[in-house]
Amino acid sequence: MEITIKRKISKDVLENIFTTALEGGSNYWYYITDEQVQKVRQAVPKSNYPYIASAILEAVLEHNVEVEINDAEDEDVVIGLITRDSMVERLQLLADSSDAWALENELKEDGDATSSDVVFQYIALGEVVYG
Repeated sequence: MEITIKRKISKDVLENIFTTALEGGSNYWYYITDEQVQKVRQAVPKSNYPYIASAILEAVLEHNVEVEINDAEDEDVVIGLITRDSMVERLQLLADSSDAWALENELKEDGDATSSDVVFQYIALGEVVYG
């Protein structure tokens, strides 16, 4: 038997995930180039969203910006891409995986750097690759 369970993930929860991951939980593996930051800032000015984590989420969700994620050790190598569609697909993939605990922690507002990193890796890469 197969059961499908739908859950709503609020923008606030996603913003907490992005902020926690980008400001600490994922710093060991990701790099965002100046070109990608400029692309985000063209869609979402710093005056509206001063923090880059919030700006990236806003750019992807509301302005359909595609954001490349590069490798922290080799900053020229693109390892992932965040799009609105891929985010939905990958969050579903996460919800159906053995790593679903991380998303559950975030939904219960009980997330931390580790759970945010796991969720962000799914959003950016489609799986946990690092850590």
